[in-house]
Amino acid sequence: MNSDIISEIELLYQELPEIGCQQCGQCCVSPTCTLAEFIYLFDFLQKNLTRDMIQQYILAHPEIHPDYEGNLRCVFLENGRCAVHPGRTGACRLFGIPSLKELKLTNMEECKNSVTVIKGNGNVTFIESWLDRLYLLEKKLYHSWEEPYYIKGFNIQCWLDIYFDDSLDFDVFIEIKNCMDTHITLSPYKNSYTLKTGLKDKIDKISILAALLDSGDREAITRALLSIRDDYPLTGMYYYDESEAFLGVLDKDN
Repeated sequence: MNSDIISEIELLYQELPEIGCQQCGQCCVSPTCTLAEFIYLFDFLQKNLTRDMIQQYILAHPEIHPDYEGNLRCVFLENGRCAVHPGRTGACRLFGIPSLKELKLTNMEECKNSVTVIKGNGNVTFIESWLDRLYLLEKKLYHSWEEPYYIKGFNIQCWLDIYFDDSLDFDVFIEIKNCMDTHITLSPYKNSYTLKTGLKDKIDKISILAALLDSGDREAITRALLSIRDDYPLTGMYYYDESEAFLGVLDKDN
């Protein structure tokens, strides 16, 4: 990872269209984001907030969002407004653009208000191209999207757990921690941080699942897949689609 990553994310964000957001705060979930975006967000925090304020956000316990299934309420939402708006992630910036419906993404939530694009290019072809460039940038940082973990992104709390959980020591997660350390400073919060999401247990089950798939033990495979899908709500939608796909294959084979 090099020092241009933050500026590259900045340029990507500048290309996104502006929408007529009603600023109701209802959609403010803990966003699923790439590592580059997580680093951009925390670089913004370190440049603009005090250490005590950052610690408050890092230590905040995640809560399930009541309106958006599979999502957590965003810890940066204060009095109905985003406290870190200039540093917000791509998911936050894209949410509400009408053409997103054309992507037909699994489990994608939609804005509950009527939103229009007021500036810039909001067509689906542009959005798809933008996402492709974001993922290409991410691939510069670590070996993502490889078996068995298929890391496309995590919510904010999972990225924090990855950094602070010393037992999460698979190669890909060591790469991720090294990337974080290159650009942001999280170590001062280590002594006060407590793990929040259960991500390590989920990752362990994904590792075991890889062996189970070779064993052909359908009952054990099904139990593992259901647990990975359902038992870790604070990890957001991570590995949900993969679990559903594996379960679908098992159903077809019956």
